[in-house]
Amino acid sequence: MTTFGMVPGAVDLSSAAEAGIREEMAATTAAGAAALTGVMPMAPDADSAEFAAALNATGAAYLTTAGEHAGQRAAFSGAQGLASATGVSTEAARAIASAISGVV
Repeated sequence: MTTFGMVPGAVDLSSAAEAGIREEMAATTAAGAAALTGVMPMAPDADSAEFAAALNATGAAYLTTAGEHAGQRAAFSGAQGLASATGVSTEAARAIASAISGVV
């Protein structure tokens, strides 16, 4: 019989690490948002205005992607926490069932 082994503490630690990485990503992305989307034209000509608009659009696209990535890390962290709690409760239920079947 093959058994699945999980160390809940290790999974919880990984979940906390993912949450920390997500927080750091969100903070650094927010800190750089103004620089990424606040580009001003270098001169009052059409080329400078178009270039500034392109840079602002690129910055906005990056911020959207970084925000999505941070959200995915948050979801992964939550899934790890849920997996750990599920594993612990499943093992507790299995132990109770085993104890009850041993009494009967």
